[in-house]
Amino acid sequence: MEKRLWLLLAIFAIFLTVSFMNLFFFPLAGERENWFVSIPPRRGSVLDVRGRKIVYDSPEYVAYLDVDFFKRQNGDIKALEKTLQNCGITKSAEEVMEYKFFKLTEGEDKVDVLKKIESELLPFVNIELVYTRKKIQDYATGILLGTVIDGTGKGGIEGFFDDQLQGKRKGFLELRYRGARLSPTLVNYSPPENGKDVWLSLDLDLQRRVYDIISKAVEGNSAEAGHVIVMESKTGRILSMVTTRNWNDLIGGYIEPGSTIKPLVYAIALETHSASPDFTVECEGSIKPVEQLPVIIRDIEKHGLVDFSAGIVKSCNVMSVKVGELITEKTGVEGFYEWLRKVGFGEKTGIEMEGEIAGVLREPKKWSLIDPAEISIGQGIGVTPVQLIASLNIFANDGYWVKPTILKDSPVKKRRVFSKETTDVIRQAMVRVVEEGTGKLAQVKGIAIAGKTGTAQKAVGGEYRNLYHSLFVGFFPAEDPKYTILVHLDSPSGAFYGGEVAAPVFREIVEILTEKEDGRIRIVKGLMPDLRGLPVRDALLVLESLGVKDVEIKGKGWKVSEQTPPPNHPLEGPVILFLSDQK
Repeated sequence: MEKRLWLLLAIFAIFLTVSFMNLFFFPLAGERENWFVSIPPRRGSVLDVRGRKIVYDSPEYVAYLDVDFFKRQNGDIKALEKTLQNCGITKSAEEVMEYKFFKLTEGEDKVDVLKKIESELLPFVNIELVYTRKKIQDYATGILLGTVIDGTGKGGIEGFFDDQLQGKRKGFLELRYRGARLSPTLVNYSPPENGKDVWLSLDLDLQRRVYDIISKAVEGNSAEAGHVIVMESKTGRILSMVTTRNWNDLIGGYIEPGSTIKPLVYAIALETHSASPDFTVECEGSIKPVEQLPVIIRDIEKHGLVDFSAGIVKSCNVMSVKVGELITEKTGVEGFYEWLRKVGFGEKTGIEMEGEIAGVLREPKKWSLIDPAEISIGQGIGVTPVQLIASLNIFANDGYWVKPTILKDSPVKKRRVFSKETTDVIRQAMVRVVEEGTGKLAQVKGIAIAGKTGTAQKAVGGEYRNLYHSLFVGFFPAEDPKYTILVHLDSPSGAFYGGEVAAPVFREIVEILTEKEDGRIRIVKGLMPDLRGLPVRDALLVLESLGVKDVEIKGKGWKVSEQTPPPNHPLEGPVILFLSDQK
């Protein structure tokens, strides 16, 4: 079908460029002339997860006046002047005569292009088929795509997949003109070798809604910028990736992770046997990590006796510094550094976008005495948002680091970092963060969420000022994670703790991932949908689409009044629908 379309487009262009001209100005009637006409290859499109075009080549028709030919044949000056007027060109016919070729007009509609050209001028006009690159700029989508300059992709997805997207070879038409009217005959046709399409995991609908949510949060908190990444926990496929800045700092910029690093530090301690789950610390509200240095690390308050898990739940800096000290004593700074590399810091994730950086993780020989303590609370280290979500996603995958991807059908790539036993301990603590700790504002009724808040002082000009990175990273449902979400606000005014600023944004995104939208059921694989109020027949169809065939129905009536499991809970065990006739 596509080859046929190309042929039709090309033949149309040829008839416009050649037929009128040759009708009057070809050599002697009956003389054979073969014309070869180039057909440009189309650059591949970029599509979202549902097949909607995000960036694509759009055909356009460009009309050029062959000025030399016009002069030689004493073309109609009045027709040229009228055409210039039709095309909105202010140059006079005399000025146009100074060119060899002059562009008259262009447009997507070939008929509109033709209408602007006076019929007497058509024999001197070439109509060229060209392509312009068009893309959806809204909702930060354009920032992820990169751009195309002189046919070459630069940055983002266009740059990373340039070889795949770029057309490989031009096509051509060979036409023979003969007879008294020099009518054309198609002698040969070779279609262009177009570029291949790229299918993303990105969902444009979700991207739009997430962008609206984080934009309102940035405005409401008078923040400099905001970032959100929504990722499938098990596959690493990114469904939404939003920055409110005008460049892709999700992969090309870095932040200090603050307390979101603590689950990773605690897991390293368990994995290296530097500390056990029974380890406790008396928190007096501050700690001086290096006696000979005037550096004091403080907590919001005195936490008293803190056990290992409570260190994460309460985000206790004193406990975290102590845990970092134990790791350093056990493994040395070199060992601590290597473990930070294992969780994904200091190296690129390999996400399929040009412009990714490795963040900032200094080599051990460049560490100062205070660095182990600072890094243990998420200062003195720079991570990209995509690095951070991938590292904390380890706890949603029983200890495996899963490579983040922007592709719809990318195979899952993962490597083990921590044991399941270690991640179970940390995940339980992260659940408590949301249930009773610093992340309470991330709670969503009926859904078990695991997460970690983070608040990091922001370095400006090499000095820490009263500016902060506010973060929340979490996944749900905690028992069998489906989605992992990162939320970051840069330099909010007023409230600045991650639990106050970023956690509510996380909650909103969880709600849109699990809600009924416009009266339709939002289906999330692995979660029980909200079937209440649906006719029983419709409810059974929804369950069948999720692969559930064994359903117990109780009560009498035509619609579902209650259900087991409850909405948004893991789809495990028996499914029971309770019926009622009440409206």
